[in-house]
Amino acid sequence: MDLQAYRRCIGQQLEELDLLSSIYCAAGELQLLDAGVVADFSEFLQSESETSLRSHLEYIIRLPVTAKQCVDVRIELPHLYPQLELARISVHTPLLGKIKEQHLKLQIDKYLLEQRQAEEPYIFQLLSWLQEQIEALMSCTSSELESPPSEESKDPKGMQLERLWIYSHHIKSSAKRQELMRQARQLQLTGFSRPGKPGIICVEGEPENVQEYWRSIKALRWQKISLVRTEPCRKRRFEQFTEQLFNSSAAVGEEGVINMGQFIRFLEDHGTGYMKSELFGLA
Repeated sequence: MDLQAYRRCIGQQLEELDLLSSIYCAAGELQLLDAGVVADFSEFLQSESETSLRSHLEYIIRLPVTAKQCVDVRIELPHLYPQLELARISVHTPLLGKIKEQHLKLQIDKYLLEQRQAEEPYIFQLLSWLQEQIEALMSCTSSELESPPSEESKDPKGMQLERLWIYSHHIKSSAKRQELMRQARQLQLTGFSRPGKPGIICVEGEPENVQEYWRSIKALRWQKISLVRTEPCRKRRFEQFTEQLFNSSAAVGEEGVINMGQFIRFLEDHGTGYMKSELFGLA
């Protein structure tokens, strides 16, 4: 792993936590879910070796929205927040009904996506924004909120799709790379393949086509190939099937060492950031 990137991000997380602790300093306003993480992070920053990072920094902030009412905001920070990964935010409150909660969740997701290029911590700014959003929601009626149909409801057949994640020891053969592309396009699948070492393939589409793709490519000669995850889905995350190098320094067509920052950003941009853990063991 890029140790310096982890050190920068962990250092920023501790500095931000110190700032928030000085602002939300009343009893019960800021609750660490695992206080031992702070000590682990401090040890990691002081250690010269590649000490493994186990837990994330997680805390709950009790955010006042009226003189007597508060909401609990749960914050989970991946190890590469804020520079390469997005914070995970959830709001727990009985003050909002189901429609307002759904609306708020969509707004939070949109806000976080706008932070994809952020290099500095943004939790304090997010909390200020969140306070305004919740106050506005409490003062309006559910009928006033726009409820555009979701991507799932746009499918009249309610078609169930499937997504496969495949991990290979390497993908180097030009013939094999062309076959991966040909099969995906023939079966009308979307996703991506990452040549080099390791090789990563993601395909999504109609279940029978996805399974046919797996049967076909598995029959090719591989040093090692495995199916990491099969997941049902109601909408595609990718517009087409492409080959992605994730290696800014490589020449066109050359497979170099994977740039983990580029890869994580790509996953986050397509709503599949959760896969970095299963593919590489990154928490």
